[in-house]
Amino acid sequence: MNNQNVIALPASTSYTPEQALQSALNESLTDVLIIGYDRDGELVIRSSKMSRMDALWMTEKAKEWALRGGL
Repeated sequence: MNNQNVIALPASTSYTPEQALQSALNESLTDVLIIGYDRDGELVIRSSKMSRMDALWMTEKAKEWALRGGL
């Protein structure tokens, strides 16, 4: 099978959690902050090695992105 014509599609508002995580794995990320809800509706936060100050900065950048319209 020839995969030379396969392209990466942009992020989607209809991604499942698994699809969103897989899409992120295709990037050359150096730091990550993961925020989500578990099946019980509890907030779950995970991050790579970063300070809370760096996590707050990243969260503020995400807030700016969301306020501009995001995807």
